[in-house]
This record gives sequence, C-alpha cells and structure tokens, in this order.
Amino acid sequence: MKHWTHTGPDGRAVIEAEGLCAAGGGWAGPAADRLAAFEALGEELAAQQEALSERMAALRSQGRERTVQFRELMAQKLNNAAVLSALQARGLL
Repeated sequence: MKHWTHTGPDGRAVIEAEGLCAAGGGWAGPAADRLAAFEALGEELAAQQEALSERMAALRSQGRERTVQFRELMAQKLNNAAVLSALQARGLL
C-alpha cells in the first residue's frame, strides 16, 4: 500500500506533496480520496450495526436466538464492532 504520509521532525504526520493539491477552496488528491474512503467505511459500518441490531431484535422477539441466522448476525455485529473500535482508536472516526 502506498503511504501518503511520513513523520515530520515534530513527530506529526506530514502528507507527501503529490498526495494533495488545492482545489476549489479545499484540498483534493489521493490522500484526500483515502481519507474519504475511511470515513465512508466508518459510516457504512455504523449503518450496518443499526440494521443488524434491528434484525437481531426481530429474531429475539420470535424466540429465535439460537438459530444459525441469529448467530451469523451476531458474528457480523462483533466483527463490525472490532473494526469500528480499531478505527476509533486511531482517530479515524
């Protein structure tokens, strides 16, 4: 994976010059695209968590907590939570 950053002398992340360029009152380029992808991933995972919770609640109300479907939804919810936690720990969300 191409890294668009390096650590500057003060210890902070510095974006390589070709990673960003001024565009319409903001910044654009591959580094901005990657940030947008991380943000979209976070939003998608959060939305999935809501949908999974609703589907699991419906199964619970039917007494279907021991079904394969419920367990698969639980596994997906735990995986999503782990990814969200990793993104949050790194300040990406």
